[in-house]
Amino acid sequence: MAKCSTRKEALISRAITLFPSDTVLASLQVMQQYGLAVLPVVDEARGELIGEVTEGELCRVASRLPLIPIAEVLTAKAADGEEGMTGGVEELRLEQVAVSGSGWLH
Repeated sequence: MAKCSTRKEALISRAITLFPSDTVLASLQVMQQYGLAVLPVVDEARGELIGEVTEGELCRVASRLPLIPIAEVLTAKAADGEEGMTGGVEELRLEQVAVSGSGWLH
């Protein structure tokens, strides 16, 4: 029969997340390193979930804007009102958001 430990142990979160300030390129590197296709984006101060990004979305953006922050990707997704970006109009909007320097919506 297995015994349960009675001593108190701290749990360490091993969740892999992104911050809004992380760049598209750095985010793709994290995804590749851990073999992940989707990652949650959390608020740096509060740790609250503010969105998620997929490898496909980031790959489409990386060819033109590899150093923009993930916050801008989330802004473009919110502006499109879609779960994912399919390219074309969405990429143009993302480029406009990145160039205008407007804040993120989350």
